[in-house]
Amino acid sequence: MGTSTRNRGQNGHNPLVPTWLEGDPVPVGPAPIAVPVQPTPFTPQQQPMQPIPTEADPNRFRGPRTSFTHFTSSGGRDRSSMKRGVSHYVSRSLGGSSNATKRLGSSRTSTARLYEVLNTFAGSGGLREVARLLSIENLEGLRAAEFFIKVAQFVCPDGGPEDEGISRSAYFDTVADNPELMNKPTENLTQEEIDSILQKYMSKVVMQLIMNGIANNAIRFSKTLDEIAHIEDAVEQLIEQSVSDAFAQVRRDNTELTNEKAKKITDSVYRKTFEILEGVGE
Repeated sequence: MGTSTRNRGQNGHNPLVPTWLEGDPVPVGPAPIAVPVQPTPFTPQQQPMQPIPTEADPNRFRGPRTSFTHFTSSGGRDRSSMKRGVSHYVSRSLGGSSNATKRLGSSRTSTARLYEVLNTFAGSGGLREVARLLSIENLEGLRAAEFFIKVAQFVCPDGGPEDEGISRSAYFDTVADNPELMNKPTENLTQEEIDSILQKYMSKVVMQLIMNGIANNAIRFSKTLDEIAHIEDAVEQLIEQSVSDAFAQVRRDNTELTNEKAKKITDSVYRKTFEILEGVGE
């Protein structure tokens, strides 16, 4: 997996969900046309101060990070410590599946946009409808890798805070890590392969959140690059299975998987994924 968004990990003094991650992400779909409006003079009453979030338990990362360190120190053999670390990270460090989903920030919007692109492509409109939706020409006749690079700016625009960097890193990791799929003509992708691409992207988003949260310092205990790869593969397998199971549950619960429900559907998959990960350490 890619490592471009690695950092020193979250600070325990930060609130569980910062104010800039509260609420819904920006709407899915092309940005609306801006309409000029007459500026209004600033008054203090128009800009109320946001309440300062309550500081969370500063020690809430200690247990999950300790468990993950045990996992890495074992060379990736102590899977129970890995599962315990991931489980407690979701339940204790992030405050449960709902808060964990909010912590994904703009990755939620990017996931909904990718869902919209893939759902449109898989529908009756195909690539022509995707081109119309995104105002992009010449999408036909491309290899899948070229297609996903072309739509990348819509799915995860460049720039912005760290969570947008996670979106882009996860997106391009998905393209790079699946050469067999990405070398196929886009028109030849099956529904199963389209679903697989979306699930792999969501897995990589969750993977980066977890690795940045509890694993970066622990990785230093690994002796070789092969051992690091083995450790990351074990975590990614756990997450990919959780995302797959969550998708199956959401498909059973939703009869209409439409573009209009893209954010609701993808948020549901993330929440169920985190619920599953919470349970693996029990």
